[in-house]
Amino acid sequence: MPTAVADQAVYRDRKRYAWLLSVVAPLAVTVGPLAHLLGASSQLWFFASLAFFYLGIPLLDKLLGEDLSNPPESAVPALEADGYYRAINYAVVPVLWFGMLFNCIYLATHELPWYSWLATVVVTGSMLGFGLNLSHELGHKKDWLGRKVGLFNTALGGYGHFSIEHNRGHHRHVATPDDPASSKMGESIYRFMFRELPGAFFRAWDLEA
Repeated sequence: MPTAVADQAVYRDRKRYAWLLSVVAPLAVTVGPLAHLLGASSQLWFFASLAFFYLGIPLLDKLLGEDLSNPPESAVPALEADGYYRAINYAVVPVLWFGMLFNCIYLATHELPWYSWLATVVVTGSMLGFGLNLSHELGHKKDWLGRKVGLFNTALGGYGHFSIEHNRGHHRHVATPDDPASSKMGESIYRFMFRELPGAFFRAWDLEA
């Protein structure tokens, strides 16, 4: 049996069911409001999600180390055709929307200290960044549904122009002076941000005009 065929025959995704964690992970942003709703008196609950995202995850990343396991190229077509992975991507979308809407409605209907309010806003915004990563991947799918779900999800963070600009602008002019979405050597993330955010919006507008 050729090596490539043998690799494909024996390959098993050992993290197959661990990917389900990505569906429930966005719900971590609701810990503070949910604890408050259930009667918790401590405002520290509103910082639990921030601690998880900015301390817990980096710590786990450090402890677990780099994951060097990748499927062989011969196994990739079968993995791409497996509807299980696509279903996980789609399942994350309503969870992201629920997390944002739940937090927004809670902040609008409950009186909270300013620091609890701010913590909830920051952690919700962090989740929206997670959603944009998902939208990016879905926007590259060949099927109509994948692209539309990706486009719908970019609206979650008020970044609906991303799919237009990224696929038709960034990929065409990447790493050139004409691309605001390509960072320059030695450029700080803040300088890049203030150039990319308006630049990407206006280029998407031009592409659609």
